[in-house]
Amino acid sequence: MFENIRADTMRVLRKNRKINVLHLLCFSYGLHALVIYRFGRWLRNVRKHRLGWAIAIPLYPAYWMLSVCVRKAYGINLEQSADIAAGFYINHFGGIEVRNCRIGPRCNIQQQVKLGPAETTDRVGLVIGEGVYIGAHAQICADVNVGDGATIGAGALVTQYIPDHCLVLGNPGRISQWNYDNSDFL
Repeated sequence: MFENIRADTMRVLRKNRKINVLHLLCFSYGLHALVIYRFGRWLRNVRKHRLGWAIAIPLYPAYWMLSVCVRKAYGINLEQSADIAAGFYINHFGGIEVRNCRIGPRCNIQQQVKLGPAETTDRVGLVIGEGVYIGAHAQICADVNVGDGATIGAGALVTQYIPDHCLVLGNPGRISQWNYDNSDFL
């Protein structure tokens, strides 16, 4: 848990070099949501151990209250069914829903992004690769794979497989450029 939080924090500091740590802890709403998400995932893993329930039961009410506060205040819903790797970066808050998906390291998302199918299932269908940038108001609600280094443009609706290093634009989303370099966004 702490390694992932450290990677998330370093990612935010890299993106915003001029802010100090105190400012980061007070005003980085995406980082607040990620820390609470990581805490919930840690609780979920701890309870699988033999004496983990003794630790998890008293802490679950705190997690639930914090997650409800983040959902209501920031509009960020990171469900425990999502598997988010280290270095995840939420640039803006508001209208973000992430569920039933696997997200690779060093991914960025913007505001009003919807990831994962609406219905909750036990299997993970949506897989997002490493270093993917997802623009504002984009939706990926199908069980598809998004390749490493792909860029999903603002307002795109992805319903098909996206290869590595592609730029996807439009509704429905279409590949508009192959071998696209999104390193400026990350």
